[in-house]
Amino acid sequence: MIHIPNTGHQAGTIIVAAAIQPRYYEFTMALECLHVPAGTKMIIERSCDITQNFNKGVKALEGEWAWFMGDDHSFAPDSLLRLLDHRKNIVVPIAPCKVPPWMPCIMHGPSDSSQVWHEDMLLYDWNELSGEGLLPLPFGDFIGQAGMLVRKSVLDKVGYPWFKCGQLDPGRLQEDMKFCREVQELGETIYIDQEFVLDHYFICGVTTRKHEGKHAPALKFGTSVVVLPEAKPAFDPNMGVKRVPRSLIEVDKMAQELSL
Repeated sequence: MIHIPNTGHQAGTIIVAAAIQPRYYEFTMALECLHVPAGTKMIIERSCDITQNFNKGVKALEGEWAWFMGDDHSFAPDSLLRLLDHRKNIVVPIAPCKVPPWMPCIMHGPSDSSQVWHEDMLLYDWNELSGEGLLPLPFGDFIGQAGMLVRKSVLDKVGYPWFKCGQLDPGRLQEDMKFCREVQELGETIYIDQEFVLDHYFICGVTTRKHEGKHAPALKFGTSVVVLPEAKPAFDPNMGVKRVPRSLIEVDKMAQELSL
C-alpha cells in the first residue's frame, strides 16, 4: 500500500478474507500499488471460515471505515480513494459472477414483499448498471460485499456478529446477503458505483468493458482482454423458452428441461 497524506479522508482498515494465503498474484500486485489515506491498516484473516474472517477483521478495526475485500480481485491504485470520495456510509463497486454468462453479483429481491429470499430471484442485467455515478440499491435487493466500503458508524449499529451465515437459508452461507438486508432495515442505503467494476479472478479475470455505451462482460488473460457483447443470461427464444431465465438456478433448470 502507498500511504498518501492530505487526502481529506481519515484512516481506516482494509479487511481481507483469505484462505491459507492470498490466491492470486493480481490481488497482491493491486494491493502493493493501492493508494490509501495515511495511517490506514490492513488485516488479512486466513481460514476457510469466511464469515468469521470478516467478523475477526471488524473486531480489530482501527479508524473510521472498513473496506471489505476478497483475495480473488484486482483493482486500480485509486480505487479506495474513489470510494471514499463519494462520502457515503456504504458504497460498493460491481463485481461480476465467475460463471457464464458473467452476470453482475447483484440480485433483485422477491416481488412478494412478505418474502426476503427465494431460490429463483433474478440477477441484475448489465444494462441496468450501465449508467453514470451512484445507484441506490433498492430495499430488498442484494449485492455482495466484495469491495464494499462501510463506515464504522454503520458497523457500530449492526453490532457483533456483523456477518452471519445460514440466516436466509440454513444450508447456505449468504453472509453478504444477510448484511445487505440488515443495514437496509437499519435505515442505511447501499450505493453502487456503476462506473467501478471490480475484476474477479479464477482461471482468468472476469470484468467488463463498455460496448455501445453499455457494460459488456469481458475476460482478462494477462494484458489481453476479450469482450463478450453477445453474452446473454437467456436461451435463444427459438428454443421454445417462453420467458427469460435470469437466475442461475433457473438457467440450470431450463437446461435440464431442454435436454429431455
